[in-house]
Amino acid sequence: MVKRWQVAVGLQVVLGLGILIGALGMYTVVRSGAVAQERATVAFSPQERATLASLESALVRVIETVRPTVVHIRVPSTTVRSDESGSREIIIPDGRLRIIIPRPDGSEEPYDLDSWVRIIPRFSRQGSGVIIRSDGYIVTNDHVVGSAKEVEVIFHDGSKAKGKVIRAPGVDIALVKVDRTNLPTAALGDSSTVKPGQLVFAVGSPFGLTNSVTMGIVSATGRFEAVSDGGRTRVYTDLIQTDAAINSGNSGGPLINTRGEVIGINTAIVGNVWTGGNVGIGFAIPINRVKNVVKRLIETGSYQRGFLGVAPSDIPAEMRETLGTSQGVLIRSVEEGTPAARAGIEPGDVIVEVDGVPVRDANHFRELIADKGPNAKVRLKVLRDSKTLTLEATLTTHPEDEGDESAVRAERPAEKKVLERLGIEVDDEIPAELERLLGDRRGVYVRNVRSGSPAAGELRAGDIILAVNQTPVGSVAELERALSAVPSGQRVRLQVLRREGERAMRMLAILEMP
Repeated sequence: MVKRWQVAVGLQVVLGLGILIGALGMYTVVRSGAVAQERATVAFSPQERATLASLESALVRVIETVRPTVVHIRVPSTTVRSDESGSREIIIPDGRLRIIIPRPDGSEEPYDLDSWVRIIPRFSRQGSGVIIRSDGYIVTNDHVVGSAKEVEVIFHDGSKAKGKVIRAPGVDIALVKVDRTNLPTAALGDSSTVKPGQLVFAVGSPFGLTNSVTMGIVSATGRFEAVSDGGRTRVYTDLIQTDAAINSGNSGGPLINTRGEVIGINTAIVGNVWTGGNVGIGFAIPINRVKNVVKRLIETGSYQRGFLGVAPSDIPAEMRETLGTSQGVLIRSVEEGTPAARAGIEPGDVIVEVDGVPVRDANHFRELIADKGPNAKVRLKVLRDSKTLTLEATLTTHPEDEGDESAVRAERPAEKKVLERLGIEVDDEIPAELERLLGDRRGVYVRNVRSGSPAAGELRAGDIILAVNQTPVGSVAELERALSAVPSGQRVRLQVLRREGERAMRMLAILEMP
């Protein structure tokens, strides 16, 4: 399970023993109290008792239907180094534990310790999965299987099989294909209908405890999270949040509704800073997203996201009237040399449709583009300066899915007033290494941005300001005039060219005039 915090193994063991001892003591107290109050029952009316019995029976049937479709996935480790110098190395080949201790002369002395075989699961990655096709296709998280080519699948009846892995790392989805037929399959629901407050169940193998079920509600939808698993940071754009208990080992298992339909794949938790356990905040990838990925994995054996080259954001409430719409996404930046730049998309544009599909928000827009895949041609409906444009772009492959001071001049009296209030120092002269990025455009070079000023956080030294409220500016004087025309308290949109390493991006900076 991907966690936001990781704790040293030694501390987890100590805390785990403390929790276990505490739990045993609490169990004794509870049992004692339960015996003493055995005769105390709630006086339900016949109708209430029947309602409760009916509800309980319905929930049990849901779980009985889903459980056979959920599997436990184990990925045996091959090598674990015990320290940074590599002086101790633990190797687990074919179920045998071997410790290699280098001799002073550089040779290695192996020790076979068959009696230690019981600790091997401690060195294994494990998680859950759900059967989606009777001919042996199982969906799970990519972070469960990692770089493994083959994993062990343990079914509900205890039988085992080897499964081949098909990965989509960019979206943290993977398929495991086992050589079996007539398997029970889960019903896949429609995650677009999921609402906060709905009852849900998480099924999986937390901490290796197979066939575990927890219940809760949908806490929220559309969550955006960037989660690190120690090796990489994965960005999830549209997660379902739930308080159904999800722990390490639940990853890849299903989140189901009261109809027994899978509405998400359990993926991440906000872990307890001390124990890493559940604190009531878990996340699942919506099943509609999973369906799109799985379809391409089965058909082509891989999944690559489409890439446009823009940074979209939801439209700020205070800008909806100015922009003339509350629907779509506001383009904050455009990377040079990308499909967006070639299509003529500008920072400040509002994209309201992709191939005729209305764009709900930034998360929806990212998914629409990603699911088109590389080389797809898309028609974009764009609002710019109260005009509607139709632009066409040919997407490329998402980069993550492919195999990165001028002289100080005296300020002019006219420019000092408005630019000083904003907290920026600018210059007509642009460094040669940046000037080549302009092409036939003009702009104003930002020499410095004062800390704590209205421009801080939006502009930075090295930026080139290209336009103010869509009006091009090619000199300090033009920039001063354009900014001076904006009343105090109003927001102004600056189109900016920014270099990020070897990449150049056109961005939208939004400032409030002081």
